[in-house]
Amino acid sequence: MDDNSAFSAGVRFGGLTDRTEIKILLCYLLTNASSPLTSQQIIDTIVGQELVNYFELQEALGLLVEQGLIVEENDSFSISDEGRDISKELEKTLPFSVKERAYKAVIEILQYENLRRQNKTSITPVENGGYNLNCTISDADFRLFSFDLHMPNEKSAKLAEENFIRYGQDIFKCVLGITTENPAMYKDFLEKNSK
Repeated sequence: MDDNSAFSAGVRFGGLTDRTEIKILLCYLLTNASSPLTSQQIIDTIVGQELVNYFELQEALGLLVEQGLIVEENDSFSISDEGRDISKELEKTLPFSVKERAYKAVIEILQYENLRRQNKTSITPVENGGYNLNCTISDADFRLFSFDLHMPNEKSAKLAEENFIRYGQDIFKCVLGITTENPAMYKDFLEKNSK
């Protein structure tokens, strides 16, 4: 086995099995992310897309931190200036499909985290059975929109919670459009989701 060969368990066809390429991919990802990434976000992005083996990813992260190419602070990783230079110089060696999948996945993860900060939820058990789902949209210190739903079980509460996190702004626009008798506010959403 080549000294630079990486474990390929859990890596889809076209993924990376070369340790150097794995390190370049990590530098590329951190260079192109809009903010530092937590280790879980990196795992969700790269291992979740089956681009790299989990253990190889962990080893590459450790080596890059040791080499000063990435910086770890409070379980978040960011690229150093030297790591950014290397990434820009070597990213062309990575397959386009790998870079594209990794970039799209990290954008989705960061967008979801942003939605989660804006569209807050909490699930609490109700004494007589079922669960209460509280959904709130806040802007800084001001609560724009809030409601409670009684859900029959935890599974349905979690499903509704996920949908509110992803579509909270659309739900708010629909409710606002209905209560202010302004169909233009919800017409597009209803047409888009009725297909």
